[in-house]
Amino acid sequence: LLLPIQLSDLDWEMFLKLYLAVLVTLCYSKAYAQPCTNQDTCGKCLQTAGCVWCTVTTFVDPRCFERNVSASKGCATFIDPRSAPNDTYTPLPTDSIYTTTPRIVLRPGEPLTVSVNVVSLPNAPLDLYILMDLSDSMDAPLATVKSVSQLIAQQVSSITENVRIGFGSFNDKPIFPYSQYVPGPCLPGIPPDCTQNLGAGYRQYSFLHLVNFTSNFTVPNVFTTKNLDLPESSFDALVQVLACERELGWRNRSAEGSERGLQRLVLLITDDQPHLAGDGRLAAIYQPNDGKCHSRPYAKSISYAFLPNAPGILIYDEDSLLYDYPSVGLVASLLKKYDVIPIFGIVPLRNNTFLSAYQAIQDLFTSAGTKAFARPISSNGSDILSVISAVYREVIQNIAITLPGQSDISVSVSSITCPTGSVLNGQVCTNVQLNRITTFYLTLTLRDCKTPSSSALTFSVPGFGPTTITVDKICSCSCDSIVEVNALECNSRGNFSCGGCVCIAGWNKPTCEKSTCGEPCVNNGTCDSVSRTCQCKDNKAPFRNDTTTGILVYPYTPKFAGPTCSCTNFENCPTNNLNKYICSGRGQCACGSCTCNATPYSWMWQGKACECPASNYSDCFNTEYTIGPLCTGNGMCSCDGSGKGMCVCNSGFTGKYCDVKIAVSCDKIPSCVTAGNCTSSNSGQQVALSCPVSSGGCTYSYNLSPDNKLIFQSKPDCQFEAWKIIVIVICGLLFLFIVICAIIKIILIILDYVEVKRWEKELKEADFSKNQNPLYQSPEMQYTNVAYGKAM
Repeated sequence: LLLPIQLSDLDWEMFLKLYLAVLVTLCYSKAYAQPCTNQDTCGKCLQTAGCVWCTVTTFVDPRCFERNVSASKGCATFIDPRSAPNDTYTPLPTDSIYTTTPRIVLRPGEPLTVSVNVVSLPNAPLDLYILMDLSDSMDAPLATVKSVSQLIAQQVSSITENVRIGFGSFNDKPIFPYSQYVPGPCLPGIPPDCTQNLGAGYRQYSFLHLVNFTSNFTVPNVFTTKNLDLPESSFDALVQVLACERELGWRNRSAEGSERGLQRLVLLITDDQPHLAGDGRLAAIYQPNDGKCHSRPYAKSISYAFLPNAPGILIYDEDSLLYDYPSVGLVASLLKKYDVIPIFGIVPLRNNTFLSAYQAIQDLFTSAGTKAFARPISSNGSDILSVISAVYREVIQNIAITLPGQSDISVSVSSITCPTGSVLNGQVCTNVQLNRITTFYLTLTLRDCKTPSSSALTFSVPGFGPTTITVDKICSCSCDSIVEVNALECNSRGNFSCGGCVCIAGWNKPTCEKSTCGEPCVNNGTCDSVSRTCQCKDNKAPFRNDTTTGILVYPYTPKFAGPTCSCTNFENCPTNNLNKYICSGRGQCACGSCTCNATPYSWMWQGKACECPASNYSDCFNTEYTIGPLCTGNGMCSCDGSGKGMCVCNSGFTGKYCDVKIAVSCDKIPSCVTAGNCTSSNSGQQVALSCPVSSGGCTYSYNLSPDNKLIFQSKPDCQFEAWKIIVIVICGLLFLFIVICAIIKIILIILDYVEVKRWEKELKEADFSKNQNPLYQSPEMQYTNVAYGKAM
């Protein structure tokens, strides 16, 4: 390596650190960056991107390896499925949205690109529902809608001839403080006709469906009614229009036929903002809106049972008192679910328009994956036709796709092909002409196999409907389920599957013919692949464990033994002539020979039976006794460096045979004498010295051996004065009380601060546009003097 500068000019320490870091990184990447070779089954191999599984039985190397090295590995046949389409689809002339690959297979980590095509079909069917605010400020727009009702279908027919229009209205919940509930038979468009005599009594309602979808649309004889507050139940009614899909007669996009490419629009005409979730609490309505259809034929309603039958008319009034107003999020989810596009036509109210509020709602709906439009309408409603026509053209000419949310499958838009003459604005094709194809290219990647079953991905284009792609996941091999246990191909030492052997512990691949422990562990043990030794099993054969066959000292149990577990730890084993213990209890037997244990003195027991040869036992016997315990019972017989016997005495004894008792008194242990009172006791063959020490109001007792080593320490005996304990407890409780009071005070201060800030915020945001309090009573009173101006 040639450097442009001399190494002597470098900081050698930094250079060496950098060199070592690079070296370690390369070694680590070489050792651990092998995700394929670490997989031991075909299924796990296929779940790793770029790996293949070899099916040749005699293959020696790891069967899972990288795809690009299959030739160099010498594997002729292998399993390597790829992400690919599994089915194709030929579009029909009436398809407005489709994919040519309705079913695909995905392998983890291997992306696949599919396409979703959208066509703005000419004469596509249209269902338009006009939902109108019939509060008392909407007289002028209502008159305009009545006058142009037949022209609406004609105006839309310039774009599509297959159009149907329905009509409904809304006001507010029939309960104070939203409206004045007045019992009476009058409802808009329903006999008896109350347009000339509103004194007969009218009823409030949240939603009233009056006209079923029809191609010959006219507005019925409806009238406006009064309510008390400014906001209306527009979203309450919109939820019913969406949820009552079957009851109102919305057409569905069929897989085939004339209803392909169906567009669904709702024109909501109002002059005020909507009630939202939480407003119902003013009338003690706490149950959240469930987003379901609760409109029923008005003749079945309890309040209208006395009215004549009016087929097709639905009302949502009494049930509206059970459910709160819907939230913006609920309305957005229902619009997306039923694939309906709302048009908010906002009429100015007394020089005050709520267009900006509905434009903010439009943005929220758009971010939730559905189209929405907020457009101004003149006070007399003369531009309703132009608004409907312009929005409908914008719906079919601006095309954007909504992606599904799938946890284990990544979906992204790789590219968009807009037709000639259109413009790509972000991820939206604008100004798309009729009968032109817009193509979205989507990249799908399976992240993992946590959910191995198939998944259905639904892609939707607002105004054009959804299309679905079914994803089959490659998470296993078909041969994984075909397993031959103890197969002959594996020498009866493993299971055969997917062309290879899965060997039992202790045997090597490819055909389980070679033991990892050098020699096979027969059938009495298993091979430890780490230590490469046989781990022998317990021997279940009967074992007498007496002086005849030898005694195994606890915790040793009858087991197979030897390098290959071919013998036992109790058969033909040497025993101690004195106690008949196998290996004298000082070693382990295997295949008829003892392996002696080490002693606390760092040398091994000796002898055939680990008995420290029998000829040397005489060195541990007191010659004054013809029979008796070794070392006079006060020690144990061991071996010295020359192999002769010697006694290792217990504490308190000495002598060649441990037959001399050490006379011990407290005055011979200075540390005990100076520390406290000392007493001695003789328990059997042990001399114990008790040495109590007082310190800090506690007495500590120690039992010491004659060589001044600690044998036992008892628990301290502490005596406290009662008044000290009482004072400590009282002080502790008082401190705890002060801390708790301080915490409560801090919490109250924080809560008060938050409440004040919330109140100040509400004052700033309050919009008292009407400036009228219905409970207000003027303090001014006028009285007439009946005697004024008369002569007395």
